[in-house]
Amino acid sequence: MGRAGRAWVLAALAVAAPAPAAPGRVREAEAFMAAYAQDLRSGDRAAIAGRYDRRGAWRVGNGEKSFSGWQDIRARYQGPAWSPPSSFAWRELSFEPVGEGVVVAGLFDWGVGAGKPVLTFSYSALLVRRGGALRIRLEDESGPAKPRAPER
Repeated sequence: MGRAGRAWVLAALAVAAPAPAAPGRVREAEAFMAAYAQDLRSGDRAAIAGRYDRRGAWRVGNGEKSFSGWQDIRARYQGPAWSPPSSFAWRELSFEPVGEGVVVAGLFDWGVGAGKPVLTFSYSALLVRRGGALRIRLEDESGPAKPRAPER
């Protein structure tokens, strides 16, 4: 193979090769999701609302799509219709840097009370950088899947 052929093959491989994983952004997203879980477990309503983009966020899943402004998101978490889980855990989270953001995909377990089955949901989100921090711009919480063992 001549020099031009080798150059073409190398160029094709460079285009086809996956981009580096942006480890710093992935670590930041992992820390964001760990803190988000703690906010949910502790019922820190202000902190939960603060994790969303101030421009608002899209919610999709279970055959629905809606957009809520940040004030509406904050009101939802401050209001009586939302209550914290009795237990909460992320499972199998994957992180994929895209542009300046990160796509998160995985599952979560949401406890609804002692003696009741733990509900498992699929989860995906787009985290975007706003004001120097990651914020949720799009979120999908679909499910629940089959209930897991009851809480004790």
